[in-house]
Amino acid sequence: MLTPTDFVQEWLKAISSNDAGTIVSLYKEDAVLLGTLDSKVRKGTKSIREYFDHFVTLRPQGKITQIICDEISGGAAITANGLYDLELCEDDKTTKVKARFTFVLEKGATNWIILSHHSSKIPGKQDII
Repeated sequence: MLTPTDFVQEWLKAISSNDAGTIVSLYKEDAVLLGTLDSKVRKGTKSIREYFDHFVTLRPQGKITQIICDEISGGAAITANGLYDLELCEDDKTTKVKARFTFVLEKGATNWIILSHHSSKIPGKQDII
């Protein structure tokens, strides 16, 4: 089984593959998604697939710059929080997006599965303190 950090890296590889089906397969059937570029709360495979069907048209590429994982329930679940840099391409114009993420992962029989995922752009002022 992958470590939670490696699983999140696999998720990033999946979004970079531009294959919505591969991405969605990493989410539990009744998972919740708050997508980086979305104003909706999405629950369930169909709704999450709709988001990623659009998202992959932007040919996303990314790099995790920070990740912190913490066990929940004696390791049966994990929170993974961190930062990533995304590049999105629309109409041959590349946009760089700095974003933050939270995954809640459940330990499955052979790998982790995403129960909840929140991603949002980092606000304009990077350092408040």
